[in-house]
Amino acid sequence: MMQMPDRVEPPNPPLRDGPIAVRPFRPDDVDAVVAACQDPEIQRWIPLIPIPYTDADARRYVMMTLQAWHDGTSAEFAIVDATTDLLLGSIGLHLGPNPRRYAIGYWVAPAARRRGVAVRAVRLVSRWGFERLHMQRLSLWTLPGNVASQAVAEAAGFRFEGLARNWETDRDDQPIDAVVFGLTPEDLAEASQTGRDAGSSGEAGRRGADGPSAVATIAAVPRELHAAGTRAAPFVDLAAVAALRPGTMTRVTLADLDLLVVWTPDGILVTDDRCPHMSAPLSVGGLAGNVVACPLHEGQFNLCTGETVQMPTTGGLDADGRYHSPWSPTGALPKSEPPSKKLDARRLTRVNRLRYYPARIRDGRLEAQLPILPE
Repeated sequence: MMQMPDRVEPPNPPLRDGPIAVRPFRPDDVDAVVAACQDPEIQRWIPLIPIPYTDADARRYVMMTLQAWHDGTSAEFAIVDATTDLLLGSIGLHLGPNPRRYAIGYWVAPAARRRGVAVRAVRLVSRWGFERLHMQRLSLWTLPGNVASQAVAEAAGFRFEGLARNWETDRDDQPIDAVVFGLTPEDLAEASQTGRDAGSSGEAGRRGADGPSAVATIAAVPRELHAAGTRAAPFVDLAAVAALRPGTMTRVTLADLDLLVVWTPDGILVTDDRCPHMSAPLSVGGLAGNVVACPLHEGQFNLCTGETVQMPTTGGLDADGRYHSPWSPTGALPKSEPPSKKLDARRLTRVNRLRYYPARIRDGRLEAQLPILPE
């Protein structure tokens, strides 16, 4: 006979981490839930919520969360401002048939994003779940393109486990793939020992010579552009965060890898110190915000998306295979070129997207997953 789940009691007092707290939903949260769920990003990345999202949907959702506590089927929290109680988002532990089948899901309202809200909430609720519910693992899944949510998972200590095909169905009942992460008691203990579970989002502060403080965070980059061999690769120490400065590029060479460490307005990232067209070192090029310019051919590349902003003057194929002719001055006719091996080579030269090495900050050091171990 299947054992019925026991009622789950919400933590009392509510869980809190710095500026946020998590508590059960209340009927007066309905209006804020409705407002948040009009957001196109929430609708895009959470394929189970209704579109359009109405007051009735929000009332049903709030009542479902309260019933779930009573039934012992899930532990659903409102993420709120710890001072004002303003609703910032939602996070829930969905309890499966055994302690290895639990999962966590969350969303954050648009106005509360990019403040570490999701990472703090995931850490709070995950730790409470392991302590209170005796979980053996906790799963987290996102849609493949949801880079921001994947960055939250990794910052909260979850480990990437793979792409699960036909994992779920969308609101049209069509199968969709999922990027799956997992957290075990061992992962949680490691996070505590290394300090990842304390503070905010794996951030580290540094103070420049001129006095003002800058907070170092890891930039969110497209997971599909991670360099080959990095998913199971070890993290390798690259540099002290205190030695890096916002708006600068640093070349780091390990074994046969020349790496480019860049502190962009969106955070620190690690890529190859090699132009994706002619292999020139980008570290001696120009940097303007998130865009780096090759020192040889005027090509420009967005460091946070991997995309080409301006094709090289020599022309060639872009990452999608479209041909771009060589640059000509405005108003001038394109330069005629007789057939030659050089012309054929240029027409077949592809300007690829940048590739990235997953990075993290631990104990004031920048580390990256590298497919090689330096000697």
